[in-house]
Amino acid sequence: MIEFKNVTKTFKSGGKEVTALDGVSLTIEKGDIFGVVGFSGAGKSTLIRTVNLLERPTNGSVTVAGTDLTTLKPKELRAERKKDWHDFSAF
Repeated sequence: MIEFKNVTKTFKSGGKEVTALDGVSLTIEKGDIFGVVGFSGAGKSTLIRTVNLLERPTNGSVTVAGTDLTTLKPKELRAERKKDWHDFSAF
């Protein structure tokens, strides 16, 4: 399972704060298939990059297979990313 709880991501650009994700909450269960669609600049890539914390949320949590990735230290996060998810048995 992949779960986003109240995920927000903001970036600073030219002295302004830009919100790419604003309070996103969703749960993707084992076997679910999702597509992410939207206009350019809508936050699609940011959302996908938060699944493995290539983009760390400003607020909220991202849980994958029961592990809240936002609570992990860098070394723990690297180990989590190296897991073999191809069979998705952990989901």
